[in-house]
Amino acid sequence: MAAYFGVRHLSPACAYYVREFLDRNDPEIVLIEGPSDLSHLIEPLCSDETAMPAAILAYTEEAPVKTVLFPLAEFSPEYQAMRWAVKRGRRVMFCDLPSDCLLARQNEEEKQDEDKSEGVSVYTEMEKVSGTDNDSFWEYTFEQCESYDDFIEAVHEYGKSLREFSENDGHNRLREAYMRKVISECENEVPSEKICVITGAFHTAGIKDIPFSDDDRKLTGKLPSVKAKATLMPYSYYRLSSRSGYGAGSKAPAYFELLWNSRMQGVIGSSANRYLSMIAAYQRENGYAASTAEVIEAKRLADTLAAMRGGKYPNMTDLRDAAVTCIGHGSFGEISLACADTEIGTKIGSLPDGTVCTSVQEDFTRQLRELKLEKYRKAAAEDIELDLRENLRVKTEKSAFLDLNRSFFLHRLRILGICFAETQPRSQDNATWAERWRLQWTPEAEIEIVEASLKGDTVKLAAEYELNMKLYEADSVNAAAMILSDAFDGGLTDCISTAISAIQKQTADCSSAEDTGKTIGTLSTIVRFGSIRRIDTEPIYPLMEKLYLRFCLCMPSAVVCDRNGAELLITSMAAVNDACLAHDFLDTDRFITLLSDIADNNFANPLLSGYSAALLTERGMISSEKLSRLINRRLSAGTPPAEAALWFEGLARRNRRSLISRLSVWEKLCDFVSKLDDDEFKPVLVALRRTFSDFSPMERSDIAENIGEVLGISKEAAAEFVTMQLSGDEQQSIDELDDFDFGDI
Repeated sequence: MAAYFGVRHLSPACAYYVREFLDRNDPEIVLIEGPSDLSHLIEPLCSDETAMPAAILAYTEEAPVKTVLFPLAEFSPEYQAMRWAVKRGRRVMFCDLPSDCLLARQNEEEKQDEDKSEGVSVYTEMEKVSGTDNDSFWEYTFEQCESYDDFIEAVHEYGKSLREFSENDGHNRLREAYMRKVISECENEVPSEKICVITGAFHTAGIKDIPFSDDDRKLTGKLPSVKAKATLMPYSYYRLSSRSGYGAGSKAPAYFELLWNSRMQGVIGSSANRYLSMIAAYQRENGYAASTAEVIEAKRLADTLAAMRGGKYPNMTDLRDAAVTCIGHGSFGEISLACADTEIGTKIGSLPDGTVCTSVQEDFTRQLRELKLEKYRKAAAEDIELDLRENLRVKTEKSAFLDLNRSFFLHRLRILGICFAETQPRSQDNATWAERWRLQWTPEAEIEIVEASLKGDTVKLAAEYELNMKLYEADSVNAAAMILSDAFDGGLTDCISTAISAIQKQTADCSSAEDTGKTIGTLSTIVRFGSIRRIDTEPIYPLMEKLYLRFCLCMPSAVVCDRNGAELLITSMAAVNDACLAHDFLDTDRFITLLSDIADNNFANPLLSGYSAALLTERGMISSEKLSRLINRRLSAGTPPAEAALWFEGLARRNRRSLISRLSVWEKLCDFVSKLDDDEFKPVLVALRRTFSDFSPMERSDIAENIGEVLGISKEAAAEFVTMQLSGDEQQSIDELDDFDFGDI
């Protein structure tokens, strides 16, 4: 009969003893739990150039993309079995359902892992018997076992317990029927005693010495399937851990690697010393005290705890408790990062060139190499500064524009939603040539790259496809303009003309001054910064002129609005104002006339009228006499107090230093406020507090001095009055404003 070995995924002890199991049985065929149609990936996975952890990824060819992952680590028993067979030239195959069948059956109800379901019921029984938690029980009983025969017997009982306490649902019954089918087919090729079968202990108890039956033949006769592809991908210890949500994951992959290395060196108990030393080393590297004496005391405490709890050597719980007490001085928070680094780790695998199977993955890897970004392909996040200007100190054009090409590549990844690269704020906001990115490799990024292969054969083609789809769905002119901006950032010249055409079509139906103004601002940014990317921006000029004319025609009716609408329009007005200052081809006189009309318009929202006056003042396009007349009119007794306060808030949005220096403004404001009764004063007070909330402390101090001068108070007395603490009654009066109905102010 075939020989069977039941394993627990990601168990160093299972990985160690499966090698001896294979040595003793010396099979011609090794069958391993895994998708039977992906056996061709075993050999590249076992390449000497492959650094674990890694995973097999199967995915559907059509959107929405569904995926099935098979992660493996150095200490995975399945991986060690593969390595044994490949090294000796033996035939090694997966024996589980094909990946296309698994993907076809995949839905939310079926996304369960047998190891996840196993752990609840059977471990509950184990905890009742042993009095320890499930991970401690496993480590004491299995990971510390030093006898092959004892281990085999324990695993056999473990598998029987899984069958007894866990539910064997329809999906698992189908899987086991398929495994029996593969075993039967292999028995037709070689003597059964030359076959070794390695599956999860749950399945081993369900297939061992059970022949392939007619019922199995009916179950496996016609399996559902979908069009699917598969590839290998690097993986990370964090993603491999149960903390990431992986149901069959290890609680502490980096710690289990310590156990594995200790096994391989023949000294099982040495992992305790290494664990505590690594905790101390991390603490020292990060500025915390951790003495050798504390490590020694922690080891002694861990040994004592293990003896009390029934273990031959300290397990992870013992070691962490000892580390908290002796190195963390009783506080887990003090060593929490050290524990995460030592127990979970930041290790990430790698695969040799040519191993990946999708063209986008290959293109991504190639561009990382050509753009000298390979060193950033790691689990730890790292920032990179880009200078998009030509580097005149190098000899080749490729080197001269290295950072620019990096920018194009990273923006294309951003467009595709690949989480490897994330833009960061710059210290120099006006430096059009500077960019900062944060790069961090995650297994999720690899999955996202695979999904991008449905959109094109390269990163560039996939990004162009993504933008073209967004253009098709764009429902506003500014949405189309933002897509055009992405095309410029990503250097996707083929998308630029398409995006411009889309904006022109949207403009014909656009009657929103708010949307048009924002679009002008977006296009202005492209024109101003486009030259640094060596992309011609001239085709955008006529489009901006057309939008600018439409904005000026729509604004007179748009300014009659509520406060929310006014706030949105202010953003658009600011964008158009900046565009007029930056580009000579826009008719600035038309905008100045528009602002003057809004400033004089009694029907316009007061916030917009005040803001228009502020823009005119900032440009020097309004005389002192006219500004005084506007202030007198807007802050007069004939103007409702709430509207007057709103107008002043708009005026204070721009050019504050000029406003502060005009004593006449504060004289008029003081006169206006002094004539208000109590009911009128409350909404005005709220509006003024909102107005001055964005002012700096220095600006507020200058305003206080101006008001003090108007009221005949010295600068010192005014400053003291502004900085003094509120009395209890004053604070209560302020608190009462929380319940005030401010209406539309």
